[in-house]
Formats: sequence, C-alpha cells, structure tokens
Amino acid sequence: MRCVRLFVLGAAVVGMSAVGCSPPPPAKETVVTGSVTLDGEKLTMGEVYFEAEDGSASARGEIAPDGNYRVPSAPLGKVKAAVRTSNHAQFAAPKSKDGKAVTVGGRGGTFVPVPKRYEEVGTSGLTYTVTAESAINITLSKK
Repeated sequence: MRCVRLFVLGAAVVGMSAVGCSPPPPAKETVVTGSVTLDGEKLTMGEVYFEAEDGSASARGEIAPDGNYRVPSAPLGKVKAAVRTSNHAQFAAPKSKDGKAVTVGGRGGTFVPVPKRYEEVGTSGLTYTVTAESAINITLSKK
C-alpha cells in the first residue's frame, strides 16, 4: 500500500511540474509605433485607435507633440484604425497677444482637426496588419 501511495505522489509531482514547464501562450498583442500625417504634415495632437478586424480587442495611444505615437497593446493581425483629434479640440492652442501659440492644459502640440471619416474605424477606411513590434505610419488626406 505504501508503494502505491508513493507512486501516486510521484506521478502527481511529475504532472504538476510538466504543467509549469509548458510554453507560454502566444502573444495576442504588441507595441505599435509610427507617425500620422495629414496632407504631408505630421499631426502633433490626438490619438490612434486600433481594433481587431473581428472586434474582439482594441487599443489606443496618444500622438505626441513630436508627431509620433505609441500604442502599447495593439491586437495582432488585421486591424481597422481610426485617428481621433476631435476630443482634443479643447486643447487647441490659442494665440497670445504677441501672436505666439499658448500651451493649453499642459499639452504640447497643435490641434489640427482631421476629416470626420477618420474618427471611427467603421468609416476611416484605414486597415493594417499588425505584427510583432510593428511600425505603421498613417497617411491621411483632407480629400
């Protein structure tokens, strides 16, 4: 009887250690970086939004004052994209009395509205394939 207990205990230990050694599941998301241009000029305020083609996952990242963006957890595979600037209109930099732009809300960059169609993934027409550590430059047009 003691031998049977030791055998069962040994089998349990081996089984548990095998579970701990299994490879991690494949990644479902990655970092995407790039820039967004509107008619050749870099946008310096807004956000980039990626949604998996099947709608199962999404992620967003801010466009920095230097014109680059970073989406830290974009879904892998085919995605639809949107570029949203309308929610940043409140940070539009007014001009001071001397004609220079003023930083509003602690944000750098200049508010530039994009055509409304780019604000939503369903109307933007922007599609990409996201792979590990992708760099995607997004080109928009007012036309």
